[in-house]
Amino acid sequence: MVSLLKTTIDVSGDSKACRFVFISCLFSCLLFFISVYSSESLFAQENSECLECHTDPAEVDDKVRVDPVTGEVELVSMLVDKDAFHASAHGGEDFYCIDCHADLEESEGEHYPDLQPVDCITFCHDDPAETFLEGSHAGLMQEKGIELPTCKHCHAGERSKRDTPRADDLYHRMDTIGKCGGCHTEYYDSYRNNLHGQVTALGHVGTDIATCVDCHGQHTILNSSDPESTLGPENAKETCGKCHPGAGDSFIKHVAHPQYKNLGYYKSAMIALLNIRKDSGQVKSIIKSPQIILTILFVMYVGILVITFAQFGTHMLLSWLGTLLDERKGKESGHDK
Repeated sequence: MVSLLKTTIDVSGDSKACRFVFISCLFSCLLFFISVYSSESLFAQENSECLECHTDPAEVDDKVRVDPVTGEVELVSMLVDKDAFHASAHGGEDFYCIDCHADLEESEGEHYPDLQPVDCITFCHDDPAETFLEGSHAGLMQEKGIELPTCKHCHAGERSKRDTPRADDLYHRMDTIGKCGGCHTEYYDSYRNNLHGQVTALGHVGTDIATCVDCHGQHTILNSSDPESTLGPENAKETCGKCHPGAGDSFIKHVAHPQYKNLGYYKSAMIALLNIRKDSGQVKSIIKSPQIILTILFVMYVGILVITFAQFGTHMLLSWLGTLLDERKGKESGHDK
């Protein structure tokens, strides 16, 4: 090849031709080396090669695995649903199987003995994990002796970690509501009394309807009284404005967790009224809260229903008793005349 290059240069004497031949030779050499080594090293672990076996039930079966975090023993299927994988957060074009299973990069054939547990935090997601573990939400759980959820608990649910859904996946958004509500039952119930919760209960969980994480954040979850919270005084308008452009001071007074169906709310209100002489501040805070408007309207609504049905029921009962008395006395009812 070198001799050919020299001969071409000597014969032609043209610098442009020399440059063209030289570049062509380099390109040919590059193609040669790629063709030699591609099957062994450069492209040895393409996803298509892995899926060739892992999508065939005859090639793979279930394996016993011990969760490296919880120590839980589980039976895991090595079969991959190609459609579910490509639709997942890990199914993008820039993601490879060996990104997680790096220990299999040089493996061939039966590689189960070489398979090591995948650690989501160490491999890729150290930043969100650190944010969550060092946040006040996780700290409060630890103080109360509550076991911290793992990545899979919130992000995969019953699915494999491999098929972790994307953030806007409808299954994930619905599952998140249930996961948060599993611990925060009081807030889950009050969320269902709000328009957001009522719509999601009907199965509509698109990004145009707020779920827990849309308002409270994902890994940095703070109490709404915290200035840094997504629902803090300085951030509430921005948070609400993502779905409601132009949200102002009056808009953020919206009651996201109405308590008018919570008996505990009425008990606390009664206790505040009984202790009004000792501490009038509790009553004032209840009166100033937007909750009081919803509560009064709800009580009035229930009161109207109770009075209406009570009167209707009393009328029907008296009419029935009157009919029985007329029949016993052998008289005809006034309605039959």
